Amino acid sequence: MKSRSVFDGIIFVALCAALLYTVSPDATAQTEKRFTMRGTTELGGSISFQSISTVTNGNTGDAVNYLTVAPFVGFFLADGFELGFNPFGISYASSGGSSAMQLSIFIAPAYNFTTQGSTYPFIEGLIGYTSTANGSTRSGLSFGGRAGMKQEVAEHALLNIAIQYLQITTNPAGASNRYGSNQLALVLGFSIWV
Repeated sequence: MKSRSVFDGIIFVALCAALLYTVSPDATAQTEKRFTMRGTTELGGSISFQSISTVTNGNTGDAVNYLTVAPFVGFFLADGFELGFNPFGISYASSGGSSAMQLSIFIAPAYNFTTQGSTYPFIEGLIGYTSTANGSTRSGLSFGGRAGMKQEVAEHALLNIAIQYLQITTNPAGASNRYGSNQLALVLGFSIWV
């Protein structure tokens, strides 16, 4: 009979220890989902506006205005490693009464650094396809990269800021040389994660 009460006491102590462990703040913090963890999905995008005026020999040319909208979806395949997609970035350029529309699709593998705070530095590669229509259709392979930070501004919401370089290729059919542009931009965006 005495051994039975000792056994019951051990069970009782073990259950109390397990209960205390599951409700302790340290235990719940270890299981809390963070932005850079495997299985996280990021949804967002960016919008930017640029106005560029060329000056040649003291004469200012027509301003070229660019409006770009680029949605984004990313999936964390491993902690820190995100495979992203820019499924249909749209750029609209206008200058001196003419305009052009550009559609870009990019695959964007990225590494997001895990920190103790709410700021996540990241580096991202960009490779994809760009097509431009301004009377004739031109298209080609485009690539580049981005580096910046994602800052939590609310629970599961991030403000993104990055420096981006893109080498856009939009060759007409039969071109032997490259047509396109080299673009350096400061990119601001917003995303949510689940």
